[in-house]
Amino acid sequence: MRTINERLTMSYATIFAKPSLRPLYALIFAASSCLITPAWSASLIVSAIDRDSEKMGNVVIYATPVGVSLPPFTSLPAVTISQEDLQFSPYVTAIRTGTAIKFPNYDKIEHHVKSFSPAKEFEIQVYDKEVPPPVVFDKPGIVVIYCLFHGWMRAYVNVLDTPYFATTDTVNGVAKLDGLPEGTYEIRAWHPDMGTVKVPLLQTVKIAATNAPLRFGFDFVAKKRRARK
Repeated sequence: MRTINERLTMSYATIFAKPSLRPLYALIFAASSCLITPAWSASLIVSAIDRDSEKMGNVVIYATPVGVSLPPFTSLPAVTISQEDLQFSPYVTAIRTGTAIKFPNYDKIEHHVKSFSPAKEFEIQVYDKEVPPPVVFDKPGIVVIYCLFHGWMRAYVNVLDTPYFATTDTVNGVAKLDGLPEGTYEIRAWHPDMGTVKVPLLQTVKIAATNAPLRFGFDFVAKKRRARK
């Protein structure tokens, strides 16, 4: 029984032997090549631990390919950071540069959302139940968001040029990066307590079809999130 490659080779020989069918050769060959050798992408599991070897959540993990251009930005649905129970939710958000964020208020009182960060300075003045227009985050960097009425309310947005990112969960301290094409990547890990001063942790890895889990160890214990008053 012939393999698919053998059958395709015989078909190409038959087509190429007939001059009238030769224009079809290149088209059929290109299409069949895609079927034989499909593109693939891989996943990478990344965990984070603190100074005491405890699992660490709210760590943004992101991968930047080395020597390869990043995929072009494609329009994505707006992300949501809500005000619920007098807190921002989620506490940490990672997005790609150019993504919009909505700030609905689900509390029964008013909020006044503000950012002084160079990567995105904006202000949404006093509002309650209406949903203000989304804010587009058009520059990479760390954005710290406050409520001017409630000093304990704070959220962090890490705006990234790369599309390969995830955030570790607060239970297991694990994140999963999906859709990584084969190649070498710089994998970085950032936590809100590092602010904009500390450089993210860095490891360089080569991505293949299967990859061993990666771990980052931080030299501090994350501060507890400020409780509502």
